[in-house]
This record gives sequence, C-alpha cells and structure tokens, in this order.
Amino acid sequence: MKTKLKQSSVEIEPAAYILLDSRRHHLRSRRILTCVALIAVAATVGACVDRRELVTGDQLTALEGATLIDGTGGPPVASAAVILSGKQILRVGRVGQFRYPSGVTVHDLSGRYIIPGFIDMHVHPRVGAERATMQMLLAFGITTVRIPGLGFDAPDDLGLRLRDQIARDELVGPRVFTGGKIIEGPRKTFPDDVEVRSEVEMRAEVRRQAALGVDLVKLYWSTPIEFIRAAVDEAHSLGLQVVGHLRQTSWTEAARVGIDGLVHSAGDGPSWELAPPGSRDELRVLPYRQRYARLQELVKLDSPWFRDLAIALVDNHVTVDPTLVIMQTLYFGDDLSVLHRLEPELAPPAVLASWGKNWDKGNPFVLENVGSQDLTYGKGMFTMALGIVRQFHERGVRLAAGTDVGMPWITPGVSFHRELELLVQAGIPPSQVLLIATKNGAEGLRTLTKFGTIAPGMSADLLVLRDDPTRDIHNTRSIEAVYKEGQRFDPRALLSQLR
Repeated sequence: MKTKLKQSSVEIEPAAYILLDSRRHHLRSRRILTCVALIAVAATVGACVDRRELVTGDQLTALEGATLIDGTGGPPVASAAVILSGKQILRVGRVGQFRYPSGVTVHDLSGRYIIPGFIDMHVHPRVGAERATMQMLLAFGITTVRIPGLGFDAPDDLGLRLRDQIARDELVGPRVFTGGKIIEGPRKTFPDDVEVRSEVEMRAEVRRQAALGVDLVKLYWSTPIEFIRAAVDEAHSLGLQVVGHLRQTSWTEAARVGIDGLVHSAGDGPSWELAPPGSRDELRVLPYRQRYARLQELVKLDSPWFRDLAIALVDNHVTVDPTLVIMQTLYFGDDLSVLHRLEPELAPPAVLASWGKNWDKGNPFVLENVGSQDLTYGKGMFTMALGIVRQFHERGVRLAAGTDVGMPWITPGVSFHRELELLVQAGIPPSQVLLIATKNGAEGLRTLTKFGTIAPGMSADLLVLRDDPTRDIHNTRSIEAVYKEGQRFDPRALLSQLR
C-alpha cells in the first residue's frame, strides 16, 4: 500500500514531493545569491561616490594639516583645513572634509601651526622711516596696526597716506587705522600737538580731523575731563573712536564718560590714581625720582580705587594697550643689557636714524629728559606695571597688544613679540596672550566681524608657525609665512630687502 503525504490539503506522492522541495530550495538559494550580489554592487557604487564637500571659488588656496589656533579662545584643532578664496577665508574644517577642482594650490602644513595675524595697537611712524617700518612690521606677522596719533614732526596726513597706499598695494605693510595730530588741552606738552582752550575748540578740532578722513582721535596729558567729554561726544557722533594718554584726568573718569581706549600701564598711566586720594595731586607734580619712590610706597593693587578703576574699564568696554615694552625701555633706559633684547641690529638704517643721536649709548628720550640717576628709583615702577597688567587681566579688562613703535629702541616687529613675552612675564598664560594679540585688538577697533579670528567670511590674515605658541610664547617668532588679505609673504624675503 502506497503512503500518501498531505500538503496544503493536496495529496502528493512521496517522489513528487521530494522533487518539488528540491526546486524550492534551488529557487531560495538563487534569491539569496542575487540579494548578496546586489548588496555587493551597491557597496561598490557607494565606495565610488566621493562624499567630501566640493569647494569652489576664485583664487583658491588650501592650507592642510596644521594645528589651528583660530583666535576665538576655543581648543586647538589638529589636522585642520583652511581654505582661502582671494582675500577671504572661505571654509574651515578638517583634512579629508573637502575636495577641490583641478588647479587649486594645496599646501601640506603637517606639523605646523596656524594663528590669526597680529594687531599692534600703538605705532607712531617716523618721517623718513615709515616705509621700512611698515614692511618690517609685516615681516614679523603684524597684519594690522593702529596709529593712535601723529607726533615727531609728522604731517597731518602721514597716517592717511600710509593707510591708502597700503590699501592700494603701492606700499608693503599692515592695514592701517589712523588718528591725526595729537590733541591736548591748555599747556600742551609737545610743540607738535594741537592745543585747544575750550570745549568748543575741542569739538571743532575733532570735526577738522574727521573731515581729513581719520579713524580715531587721540587726547594727551593735559586734557581736562570736560574737554574729554566733548571730544567723545563729537567723535562718536561722527563714527570715530577716542584714545587717551592721560595724566590730568584719571582713567576712571575718562572711562565713565565713554573714552574707547587708554594707553600705557604705569608711570603716566593709571598709577597715580591708584594711590590714596589725598596724595594724588602731590604725586602728579613731584619730580621723577620722588614720584617713583612715593608711588611704590603708596600704590596697593588690592585697594578700592583699583577695584573702581577696573569696574569702570569693564563696564564701559574700554580697551587698554599696556605697552609694557616701552615701559621697560624707559625705566631701564641706561641698561644696555636690557635694551639689546630688542635686537636693534635687525632695524634698517632709516629706523635707527629716527631714534636720534647716541641712541646706542642708552635711551636718549629718557636720558635727556629724566636722567640716569632718577632711573635707579624708576626701575621698581616696571614691577608695578606688570602687577597692574596682571590685575587688569584677572578682573576682565580688555587688554590689547601695543608697542609705541617710533620711540627709541622700539624695533618694529621685534618689540611686538617682546611685548607678548612681557605679558606672559606679568602672569598671563600664553593662550590668553595670543587672544590679546589678535582678537582683543580687533574688538578694540570694532572690527571683529572682519578680522582677528580665523573663520569663514573673515579677512585671510593669518600666520604659519613652525612651533606651538601656546607651549612657549617665544614661538610666535617662528613664522614661516604671513598671509595678509590672502596674499602670501615670506618674512625672510621682506627682511632681506630692508637690509
């Protein structure tokens, strides 16, 4: 008797069932093989699709592989890619994120560091040395300068001419923001300053300089608070900033009436107003030697007067460029071992000639006006200056980097890097000093949307360094290339042309 198997209510002979099951297994295997093949093809096709972002634009340059310190205060980015298009930064990312059309210049900067270009907030070009000064500043990585005011017999339009010639590529140098002649109240200090005798005259002089095309105005020692208030009001109505090197008016008063910037950190900076109120009038008129000695006795950096000053500076967004380097050349103007740290051998002859006769014997500005005997008492003032700057930083005051280029021994470019070293000596970490030298300067100029950091849309102002500046601030000198508005400069070539 034959055995019958039941499948889906259909009776099938055993031999027929075996045949049918074999065919089903064969079909199932073919389907599996087909699916595997399709998956393999899809994977191959996917592997052939380049998913990197295609970067397009004019005059593209790709800087790849360096560690990026972008100037925002964020952590360094390893294996970064920075794409330049003409004068601007187009993209910022990582190596492998972008692909480029043919013909694009790609620089492998593995092991290097990229930082924003430096901003020197205190430059006074000297007639006859202005071209060499500007080229030397660029060679040392400074892509923007502020000329707060013109002195040293400079004509009214010197800063304006430099600004416009550099913008038109007729002159090699950093971009320029400039003031005109320095303005002062009655009893002006230097013959070249503009003396005003009333608030009306102050407003008129601000308007005159604005008509010339300046970016800011600078006020000097003897300007009283009423004149400063008038200058700030008039300048701000015209879109100009006001910077002060003040003695008669305190920094606290000037900050409260809206001044934009203050310069220098000791001596004729804020030191006298940090002494007890009853001693301040006496301090301002004492001879140098006695003033230096008394200030070191009276000034306390934890005093309520320092607290009030710091609050006024922070609340009114005042930018302070301490210029520690000029302080050192003044207080140690008779000490050649200190002065020679500024490497005058790198300065071109035109710059050396502008420093005056016998500059190589010491700082002539100090020795002729103060005397070497008084400097014995002044050296302690430099320690005070370092303490003031450290306290400003810790209390949140916006510090920027400035040098007072134009003064004797302030070698253009070299002095900027010395300023950064002194800021570290004051107790500020190198990573924060880099912000002071870049981002803070741009904030002080109200131009942080244009330059001062490395980000898409910003001006292509950046430096390529061999060594890490966050580990040692001296490494800011290890510059391999300077990019200013996308144009690449070789610092060694710039310096060799000057020599």
